Formats: sequence, structure tokens, C-alpha cells
Amino acid sequence: MKNLKNIIDIGRRIKEIRKDQHVSQMTLAGLAGTGARYISELERGKETARIRELLKLLDALGAGLYVMTPQEVVEWKRSKSI
Repeated sequence: MKNLKNIIDIGRRIKEIRKDQHVSQMTLAGLAGTGARYISELERGKETARIRELLKLLDALGAGLYVMTPQEVVEWKRSKSI
């Protein structure tokens, strides 16, 4: 799990997951029901990314978006340092 702090981090992570799965932007667009242009813009960190489309992309990649409370972050970090 990586700490994503902004749209650029999110875009880079999406691209990383997509490439790891050997999926083209066009194929992902078809799977997610969105446009390849949106994926390209998201991967480049364009700040007009729509959350609904982002969630569709993550779902198509078998990934998810997690929001952790500060306490959950502390617990997660503790579990990683063991």
C-alpha cells in the first residue's frame, strides 16, 4: 500500500498497476466504460480527474481506494515495522 497524497501520486499509481497487468489505456478504457483520454490525463496528474471515473478504473484493475483514519495509519505503520 502506498501513501498517495495528490492527484499526481494517484495517476502514477494507476499507471503502475495498469502496466504491471499489461493493459493498454485503450483496453482499460473499455473495461471501465470511460475514455482513453481520461486515463491519459489522470496518469499525467491532470487535476480535473473525476472521482466516479477514478473508481471505475480502479475497479477494472481489481484495485481499490482506501481512506484511513489517523489511528488506522498508525496501526498500519506499526504492523509494517514488525
